Amino acid sequence: MPPTIVLIVIAALVTIALAHGYRALTALLVLRSLPSGDTDTSSSIVDGESVALTGELTVEEPVETAAAAVEDADRPVGAYLWQSRFSDNSNSDLTIEDWGWERQHWHTFASGIEWGRFGVDTGSQTVRIDPSWLRTTLDAERLEKLEIGGVNKQDRLSVYLWDSWYTYLQNRIEHRSFQRFAGYVQRHNDEIDLDRYLLEARPLLEGDEVSISGEIHVEQGEPVLRGTDNVPLLLSDNGFNEHRNWLKRRALRKGAFITGLLVVAVSLWFEFYIPLGILIVGCLLYGAYSFVQDAGTFLEWIRS
Repeated sequence: MPPTIVLIVIAALVTIALAHGYRALTALLVLRSLPSGDTDTSSSIVDGESVALTGELTVEEPVETAAAAVEDADRPVGAYLWQSRFSDNSNSDLTIEDWGWERQHWHTFASGIEWGRFGVDTGSQTVRIDPSWLRTTLDAERLEKLEIGGVNKQDRLSVYLWDSWYTYLQNRIEHRSFQRFAGYVQRHNDEIDLDRYLLEARPLLEGDEVSISGEIHVEQGEPVLRGTDNVPLLLSDNGFNEHRNWLKRRALRKGAFITGLLVVAVSLWFEFYIPLGILIVGCLLYGAYSFVQDAGTFLEWIRS
């Protein structure tokens, strides 16, 4: 039997593999739920039926914080996916405007989705979209309940809505200082500088083509599409086929990563240490590459 320290390393590798294996499994389950093509619904709506819709987004009431999240939007914003982030920069006087969001390392501490009253035009009718299932299922926060500052949690076992398999929004991304949300979000104390915190948003604007699937419910004569435990809400601004291809690529990468970890774990059990050495060297090279990239960015900022 291998030494105790090797057994600890094996246990750590297997634990990491299991965690990523669970993520890969959920990707496959979502993949199974995706419609086979970019399908428009028929003219008839049946309460409780699973449907897949592709059409233009319509906005009856824009999201409340649209102006803060999307600068100079030329169309009403129906909804946006968001994540809130803090920088690992220890200089308390350096704001996003000073250094720029792209020059810093950011860590997510909350994520969610905000929406107004919006739907999708299928050609024959408009179906309203209710994304509340996404918020509930992934334990996502409401932006108005978000507290900025204090102890920001970096790591968690569950997945942020921003990184979930259920949404594939790629057409537009916004980066905003939380100063734009002053008076809307909460601060841990008055000393918190909102200019040091970043909100990233992936918005959906009126006229955008979206593909969405879920379960139809007819409420007061109005068809509403939402997710359920049996029928997840899946949303894409690039069509179901692109959503499917993205899921396949991510699942394959995770599968390759998991396989590599298990190969190292098995080799350690038999006290064969070359695969572990390769893994360590790979991690060191990646760390060195990241350091060089960061140093180059910092020097570029100093010279500018």
